[in-house]
Amino acid sequence: MAIVERTRQKERREESTEALLRAAGELVLEGGISAMTFAAIGERSGYSRSLVTVRFGSKEGLVEELLVQLVRDWSHRSVPEPDESATALDRIAATLEAIQRQIDKNSRGVRVLYALMFEGRGDESFLRDRFGRFHEEQRATFAKWVEAGQAEGSVAVDLDAADEAAFIVAGLRGIGYQWLVDPDGFDASRAFAHFLGLVVDRLDTVSAVDRTVLSRLEAVADQSVCNTS
Repeated sequence: MAIVERTRQKERREESTEALLRAAGELVLEGGISAMTFAAIGERSGYSRSLVTVRFGSKEGLVEELLVQLVRDWSHRSVPEPDESATALDRIAATLEAIQRQIDKNSRGVRVLYALMFEGRGDESFLRDRFGRFHEEQRATFAKWVEAGQAEGSVAVDLDAADEAAFIVAGLRGIGYQWLVDPDGFDASRAFAHFLGLVVDRLDTVSAVDRTVLSRLEAVADQSVCNTS
């Protein structure tokens, strides 16, 4: 009986935590971080304000738990485990494709993530710090994959890994911001699909050959201009 009761307690705790975090996310989408008060969360979720305090301790603790949930759910649901034959370029493409799928399958969760992200521009220093680290980690991950791809031959070696990682993260944030402010008028899924094509074309070793040829043609053209002059 004791085991059964502990199991029920665990389930009730998980259910209440889920309800509190769902309410917090809804409030962020509706009115920003300032609307996410413990009183409002308690009222929206059907639980007491004191439970929010006991469960998360502070607004920082609540936001951190919300971020952990959003990122964990995104990773679990969308990013497939790479098979043994997958290249680093395959992994980059799969990650971007996963983000595109999440827009269709769990648009609310992605919108909450981006809403919190852009709240980091305001007065909440803990958000600036948290998302500063989040972006740094993302750039580091993409840069690591670019370098791995260059080492194995799937990614062009004439590219700077840090620059490409910064480009990818900047593109994701630009698309996310437009979607956040205009969810009905901006087709984020289509934009992500186009962005994925651009990224793969930039990184692919086949595209690198095209860049090399173009550079040679431009050099020849420049030399012809000089000779004519």
